Amino acid sequence: MGYEKIRVPRKHDRVTTLVHHGVFAVVAVDNESKTVALQTVTGDGPVLQGVPWTTLQYMDEEDVSQAAARIVREATEN
Repeated sequence: MGYEKIRVPRKHDRVTTLVHHGVFAVVAVDNESKTVALQTVTGDGPVLQGVPWTTLQYMDEEDVSQAAARIVREATEN
């Protein structure tokens, strides 16, 4: 039985979904319900609430240097 790594979405990730057409940016993440809120990258249209993580397809994969930069940025934001 294989183990599939599930990427946890983060705010500002660029994604597409299996359910909605278009390219979106993650604007909020709900870790408890494993859903996100999405806004089109152009900023027009409504924010889509409650989109399950399992329907997301990421536009770019996070590499090690991006992960390190993100960790530093998140640690110094507050």
